[in-house]
Amino acid sequence: MAKVGVWLAGILATVIGGWAVWYLTRPPAVTTFEGMVYAGNNPVAKAMVAVQLSGSAGANGPVHDITDQNGAWRIDFTGLPDGSGATLTVAATGYENAAPKSLSSPLQNDIHIDFPLSPVPPPRGIGPLVRPQLPAVTHIPLYVPKSAAQATKFRVPGK
Repeated sequence: MAKVGVWLAGILATVIGGWAVWYLTRPPAVTTFEGMVYAGNNPVAKAMVAVQLSGSAGANGPVHDITDQNGAWRIDFTGLPDGSGATLTVAATGYENAAPKSLSSPLQNDIHIDFPLSPVPPPRGIGPLVRPQLPAVTHIPLYVPKSAAQATKFRVPGK
């Protein structure tokens, strides 16, 4: 009976030790914001996406990323404190700004948000006001995500 107790104690020590090593060496949690910006059926390249965090994480101002030729954007945050929220905005030359999107706490680890944009109408007084017409949206463009290596990375400073 003593051998069984020693055997069980050895297994228990191995499990607890393994868990302690994992807990102390695990990488910090990463929260990924990603998506695409498009107008009609076409991706919008070189649009600026801004993520403004709320709470103590937002003290440093917004974090920006520029869309690639596929309209894709991605921002990875490391060390977001609990209770953080976010507001996302998009601006692109020749397009009206997208309506801001707010996300409340708690944030998920992977957040995907697409932004449709509309062309800016020509200024008044230069001729007849003609709003450019985009073809009817039959589908949004194919989403080609940025890789983790292409992502804008931001570490939220600790308190």
